[in-house]
Amino acid sequence: MFTKRAFTSPAMQRAALRCFSTIEKEFIIVNAVGSDRRGIVSDITKIVVDNGGNVGKSQAAKLGSHFGLSMLISIPKRESEALQASLTSLPGLATSCLVTDDPSAVTIAPKIGYSGRFTLTGADNPGIVHRVTTIISNHHLHIDKMETSEEDAPFGGTSLFQMECIATAMSPLASGFNAEVIQDDLQNLGNMMNCDITLETLRDERDDVPANVA
Repeated sequence: MFTKRAFTSPAMQRAALRCFSTIEKEFIIVNAVGSDRRGIVSDITKIVVDNGGNVGKSQAAKLGSHFGLSMLISIPKRESEALQASLTSLPGLATSCLVTDDPSAVTIAPKIGYSGRFTLTGADNPGIVHRVTTIISNHHLHIDKMETSEEDAPFGGTSLFQMECIATAMSPLASGFNAEVIQDDLQNLGNMMNCDITLETLRDERDDVPANVA
């Protein structure tokens, strides 16, 4: 007869861990959007757990009357199709699944030559996000993270639009790369669209040390 001690011994635990670590895994990016209600995240993650998966990085936000969730999931490969079928059949949610690479796989990460924080505050104008991101793209910057929001202005009954993003350029920087020129382009756009747009340099490889970030 096996005893409880035998099942919980360190040797048995190490063996179980080795067995689990050898299971071939698949990594899936899940995006789900639906009318905001209580329990959306709980419902989705229950399906993940029931199918033997695990949630890694995730982001969620309320967008108007809807709720959006993005997750990176790892799961035994043999369970992947069943998980995806269960997730995409959840009622009331538009869910998509994208198989991706193992985020921990050994790769040569490109060196960041420049990193900057862009912030915008001002009147909500149609096309403002497109115009700002076009300037960012034209200066060979890649957006790593972006958030926008809208709220009522304290005075006047108008909408106040806010935007913040982090953008980077890989090393080596182009010979003509100039953060001051980018700031000038953003300022000119802000003057045209009645908003304040600033660029804060977080890192520039041409400096001896990274810029101090509060």
